[in-house]
Amino acid sequence: MTLLKRWRTRVQAAVLVLAAVVAPEAALCQATFGIISQDGPNEGFNDPSRPDPASTVGGNSGATLGAQRRIAFRYAVDIWASRLTSDVVIAVEASFDPLACNATQADLGLAAANTVHRDFTRAPISITWYPAALANAHAGFDLAPGSSDISAQFNSALDGITCAFPRAWYYGLDGNPPADTIDFVSIALHELAHGLGFQTYMDADGGKLGGFDDAFLLWLEDHSTGDLLSDMATDAARAAAITNTGNLHWVGPNVIAAGVGLTAGRHPGGHVRMYAPDPVEPASSASHFSTALEPDELMEPYYIAANHDVGLTLELMRDIGWSIDGSVQGNRFDSSSGGGGGGCFVSTVIGF
Repeated sequence: MTLLKRWRTRVQAAVLVLAAVVAPEAALCQATFGIISQDGPNEGFNDPSRPDPASTVGGNSGATLGAQRRIAFRYAVDIWASRLTSDVVIAVEASFDPLACNATQADLGLAAANTVHRDFTRAPISITWYPAALANAHAGFDLAPGSSDISAQFNSALDGITCAFPRAWYYGLDGNPPADTIDFVSIALHELAHGLGFQTYMDADGGKLGGFDDAFLLWLEDHSTGDLLSDMATDAARAAAITNTGNLHWVGPNVIAAGVGLTAGRHPGGHVRMYAPDPVEPASSASHFSTALEPDELMEPYYIAANHDVGLTLELMRDIGWSIDGSVQGNRFDSSSGGGGGGCFVSTVIGF
């Protein structure tokens, strides 16, 4: 099934606490990504403007702004490719385009799976939707060969004069952005996670896509009733659950086991809180961790600080069916080269 829903990550003008996160010097690729640029000449990933000097200091040696964007995006792709296992190339369409932006708030990026699948060869659970990349990984072949698996857009306005928001992109690879910038690698990691499956396909009114569960929905619980959302008899009950702030929980066993390091946002029984504002936010509700989590997690709905740590997010990926323990394909990337040269991706556009 073709899916058009998109998840947005926003940022608000505020005082931020910045944390330096150093990427590993090398990683093993367990999956291969194909990156398909949707940008035309002289825009987005092909922008010939002068590079950001601060990003160059941060380890991104791109000779132009477009080159810095490509290197930073490949770097984020390599992080996911070194964690998740798939023998099928994960095709990602990506572009920079003007998104919503004003003096106090900006949409940083949006992404989703392009298609979802159920009852395919070797599906882990029947009559349940899986995003394309995950479904392909289980099936062992491309279930929708005429379509890419993920589409992602990033806000080009932050690098121009068309946006009044007071902070620009930082394309460095060191997770240490200047205070007046936003770490692009963090946002790319976040948006790729949505496309890889960190999302429910339930709508804002609690309706299941086509009347069927999805792999993400299976692990959402309304803790005030103890009911899993997948077991609820009505859309209204699910709609109430995703606005039941503090009581929408993730109950997957891998997140529960890995969540012991949280100092807030975790129930004594181990359940982890999910984002459930009232009223519902169609682009964010249920498909993010709660903003109550401490330390902050990569998959919260608002950008807080640079974060290249996919730890708890990776455990949620395991809960929905991703293998992170499969055979390694043996390809390596060196972070000192900016994610290029031997990275875990296959460029479908010459020069990406």
